[in-house]
Amino acid sequence: FHSIVRALLPSYGLTELEKVIENISAVVERIEWHAADAISALQEEVDSVSHAVMQHKIALNFILVAQGGVCAIINTTRCSYVD
Repeated sequence: FHSIVRALLPSYGLTELEKVIENISAVVERIEWHAADAISALQEEVDSVSHAVMQHKIALNFILVAQGGVCAIINTTRCSYVD
C-alpha cells in the first residue's frame, strides 16, 4: 500500500504520508459519526410517524364501526367480512 501511495505522491516522505492518512482517517470517522447521528434521527422520525399512523388507524376503525363498517359507508352490495 505504501509503495502505491509513494508512487502517486513522490514528493512526500513517509512521515507526511502517515499524517495525511491520519487526517483522512479522522475525517472519515467524523463523517461516520454524523451519518450515525442522522440515521438515528431518521429512525426516531420513522418511529414517531409509525406510532401516529397506528393511532389514526385505531381511531378510523372506531369511527367505521360506529357507522356500521366500511361496507355500510360505501354502500356496496358486495362486501367481505373478516373475523
